[in-house]
Amino acid sequence: MRNLLLLLVSFITLPVLAENAMADAFERLSLVKQSEVSGEFEQHKKIKILKNKIVSKGVFSANATGFKWQQTVPVISTIRMDKSGVHSEDHLGNISKLNNADRYIPLLKALLLQDPELLSDFLMVQSGDDSCIDLTAKAPLNQVFSSVTLCGKGTVSDIILRETAGHITEIKLSYGPTR
Repeated sequence: MRNLLLLLVSFITLPVLAENAMADAFERLSLVKQSEVSGEFEQHKKIKILKNKIVSKGVFSANATGFKWQQTVPVISTIRMDKSGVHSEDHLGNISKLNNADRYIPLLKALLLQDPELLSDFLMVQSGDDSCIDLTAKAPLNQVFSSVTLCGKGTVSDIILRETAGHITEIKLSYGPTR
């Protein structure tokens, strides 16, 4: 009975401790949850088998009800998330539903909105200092990402996504009205 009680208590307290660790890490970087954000991004993706990084640029926006990530360079494409799901639009205007994107698009939205509570559903704090937080992906996200690093002061300015396949994506964010 005692062991069962200890097990129950650990199931209740572990999520709270994880959420508190995320909130503490966010406080160290002075990150505040945002209700709405927009801005520009520059993304450098290093794929293991390629010599050079793939560079893309674009604009983003996110709020409580939706998310938009629009790549403008080198090819125009848009990913949108709303009540109807996650959709992709190519440079010709063809729209298709992204069936497996519901695993990682909500993570990107939570990162942009700097939502420690929502991020605690996807990630655990591994370590951190005054400028960056190192996070480890929880299941099922850990099948795609091994770790995530957030850097910035006041707002997340850099995101580093490390994939289990060995690929690394570095994203630089700048906030403000989008062009």
